[in-house]
Amino acid sequence: MNPALVLAVLAGAAIGIQVVANTIGMKSLGIGGLVGVSGLTTGVVGFAVAFFLSRPEFTGRALTFAVASGILGAFIVSAITLAADQSGLAQTLSLVIASQLIVGLVIDRLGLFGPAAADIGLVKVLGIVFILVGGVLVVRG
Repeated sequence: MNPALVLAVLAGAAIGIQVVANTIGMKSLGIGGLVGVSGLTTGVVGFAVAFFLSRPEFTGRALTFAVASGILGAFIVSAITLAADQSGLAQTLSLVIASQLIVGLVIDRLGLFGPAAADIGLVKVLGIVFILVGGVLVVRG
C-alpha cells in the first residue's frame, strides 16, 4: 500500500478528532487561548522534529513561508473550530473538504508550488462534482 495514501487517510481522521478537541477546548480557553496553546504545541513538536531529524537551514525565504503557514494555520484552526461549534462537524468538514479540493485542482492546474502543471481531466472534475454534491446533501440534510 502507498504510504502517502495511508498518511492522507490518517490525517483526515486526525482532522475530525482535532476539530472535536478544539471545540471542547474553546469552551474553556476561548478561541484565542485555544489557537495559542495549539500553535505553541505545534511549534514545540515541529522544532523537536526539525532539530533532531531534519537539520533545517533557516533562510529568509523559508522563514517567510513558515510564518505565512503559521498565520494560515491560526486562521484555519479558528475558522474550522468556530464553524463546527455553530454548524456541526459534518457540515463544516464537508465544506472544508470541497473547498480544499477545488483550490487543490486550481493549484495543480496552474503548476503552483510544483514542478509542472497537471492536467484536469473529466474524471477529476466528476470526482469534485460528486464530492460537492455530497457536501450539499450534508449541509441541507
